[in-house]
Amino acid sequence: MKSFVLTKRISFLSVLVLVGASLFGMRCFAATPNILFIVSDDHGWGDLPSNWDNTEVQFPTLDALANRGVRFPNYHTVPLCGPSRACMFTGQYSTENGMWRGPGSQPLGSPGYRGIKRDVKMLSQYLSEAGYATGAFGKWHLGSLEGEVPNDRGFDEFHGFLGGAHPYWIAGSRSKIMHNREHDPLAKGHATELFTQWAEDFIRENAGKESPFFCYLAYNAVHGPLRVEKSKPASAPEAWVKKALDRGASFLRSDYVAILEHMDHNIGQLVSVLDELGVAENTLIVFVSDNGGCTMEEGAAGGRFPGNNGPLRGGKATTYQGGLNVPFLVNWKGKIPQSGLVSDSHVMHCDIFSSLLDAAGLTVPESNGKNPLRGMSLLPHMLSDGKTSVPERTMIFELWGNIGVRRGDYKLWASVGRDYSPDWDALAAEISQKDLELFDLQRDVAETNDLRTEYPEMYASLKAELLDHLSAINADYPSVVLSEVKSKVMPKQQKRSNAIPPKERSSEKFFQARDRNSDGGITLEEFIGNPVGRNVAALTKRFQQFDANGDGALGIDELKNN
Repeated sequence: MKSFVLTKRISFLSVLVLVGASLFGMRCFAATPNILFIVSDDHGWGDLPSNWDNTEVQFPTLDALANRGVRFPNYHTVPLCGPSRACMFTGQYSTENGMWRGPGSQPLGSPGYRGIKRDVKMLSQYLSEAGYATGAFGKWHLGSLEGEVPNDRGFDEFHGFLGGAHPYWIAGSRSKIMHNREHDPLAKGHATELFTQWAEDFIRENAGKESPFFCYLAYNAVHGPLRVEKSKPASAPEAWVKKALDRGASFLRSDYVAILEHMDHNIGQLVSVLDELGVAENTLIVFVSDNGGCTMEEGAAGGRFPGNNGPLRGGKATTYQGGLNVPFLVNWKGKIPQSGLVSDSHVMHCDIFSSLLDAAGLTVPESNGKNPLRGMSLLPHMLSDGKTSVPERTMIFELWGNIGVRRGDYKLWASVGRDYSPDWDALAAEISQKDLELFDLQRDVAETNDLRTEYPEMYASLKAELLDHLSAINADYPSVVLSEVKSKVMPKQQKRSNAIPPKERSSEKFFQARDRNSDGGITLEEFIGNPVGRNVAALTKRFQQFDANGDGALGIDELKNN
């Protein structure tokens, strides 16, 4: 009898444990958020009204999300579409993840290849492996070869276009719209509305399921083509253009403003859908622009369009603040305090990768492929309503010889031309000989006053960090047998590339970059550079192997002989 009672108690306790474990699992699972990640295109800092009053743009949806979430006026990115997106999806600098410029059509393993390295794991792959339903809608621009398209990189569904630009008015067979791996001849309508509808369909399909969803919505708003001449048709629906004109927007700006406001309206529809489906309180919304706005200056990169970068100098494809500093806001109704936080923290593209992994309950890795992770999770800062600070760090941005390095209020800037990227040793060697410019962005937001002679220690420190970074990059791609690589470009996407093949690295360039004090020898400290994220023990052993005479310094002959 006693045994029977004990057995019943054990059974009862077992049931309680199982039920408790099940409920605990459900609670943990319920805490895993859905993610709606929205990216605008060529959208300047000054055309987010909550950033800058001097804009005609009205954003009721995005302003409401910012006012009940977190806005980061000091968010930085690479100033070009492809590299910017690659950094957000890999947590690394574009110098490291392989997308040092926009994607090309050269096959993997060939000179000049531009694409995210195959051993670098993308955000969508992490989330897919964690059980997320994943969908990408709109602009991809992260590669069109096999192995590069969304369905190869963790997305269950893709509906959009693979390249960098696309007309807003989509007319079936004449468009480049894809559905998964096939051309979609039935797509017809306005791009902003179609992308929104496809994203809504995905959310409705997955909101009621047990697993969370990751919806990546990448608008082409406000990338060209846009109307800047009266002889051209508008890219925005005429009703939205009329609203902008009636409010006093100039003709030059009217199509631009209308495209942005039409996008905001469509984002508002998705926010309403989240409320309707009862998932708003467990959906993390991120909105960000990929790079700064185009300008009407002669020779402006990306075409001449009337973007608004506020008081910032430069725009798209420049590493002045107008190209780097863009809109970024986060809203998580069930978690982030709804009082609204405007954070002064200096944050960047790589942080999106780390923050979304952290929000999904996944461990943020220390490296991705053969290079360290650069992003940090902003979640503790946001969840604490800013009480947990974001540590100060140095942020480095490079685009074909355009350099921007920021730490605190100080920024190092240079443009040395396109002859070096992606030969990072050669770029480091060139920069080591150049006088760069130093700006204090707190006092000189327009970046007009070079202070390198006034603050030589800050100048030297930032320049040394830049050279350390360039010299420490592992630029190798995973080994590949070219005959086994399928380089077929997806339908209607092949383009000629004007990429500059990487130059062969030389001992002279490495020596010049590392010999910081120009004394004719490289010490162990100079050889290692910045030790953060590097295998110091292995580098020390390598140094000792090179140091044939054991004098503790490497000469150029010792480098050439190894």
